[in-house]
Amino acid sequence: MQKNKVNQLISRYRGVDDAQQYLDYTLESPQQLLDVARDIMRNIPPTFGACAMLSAMWAGYLKDHHSIPAIVVAGDLKISGKTIFKCKKNLPEPTKSGNSISKSWSGHCWIEVDGWIGDLSVFRTAYQIEGPSILKEFIISSFGQNRGALLCQQRDLPSGMKYVPKYILKDNQIDSLISGLARSI
Repeated sequence: MQKNKVNQLISRYRGVDDAQQYLDYTLESPQQLLDVARDIMRNIPPTFGACAMLSAMWAGYLKDHHSIPAIVVAGDLKISGKTIFKCKKNLPEPTKSGNSISKSWSGHCWIEVDGWIGDLSVFRTAYQIEGPSILKEFIISSFGQNRGALLCQQRDLPSGMKYVPKYILKDNQIDSLISGLARSI
């Protein structure tokens, strides 16, 4: 069901060819996803709420270096029925002039490929929250302390954790986020 929704969103935001490529791709092993995730996590210091940039970097690297058509999804993250991150609009696209865009955005981003969900920021964000938090308590009780990245098949997500796809990022958005990440580190 989620794969169909994601495929429809890919068609809408990236085109039918990208949707077909995503649909046709089969991930033989998640090892390359894991290896790239580890490299990114080792080289980028923890930052609260960096989901869009981390997801863009992960998907961009997988595409450029491993020909894996991972897509960056923007949407909501729900924990135990409560919306933790609510995505009301897509991330802005870069301007033709190359000017920086600084708008607030309140959703969540992750990658998806062949039924797998990857999230490099959810643990980092949860662990940095001070005081009581639904997200922090759920992450610690479901995964434990000091975890790095979430990578699992959609069907294997813990009960109560739901990624709700709403938008798919285009290449120009991904490239812009990667550039922003490079400037920030």
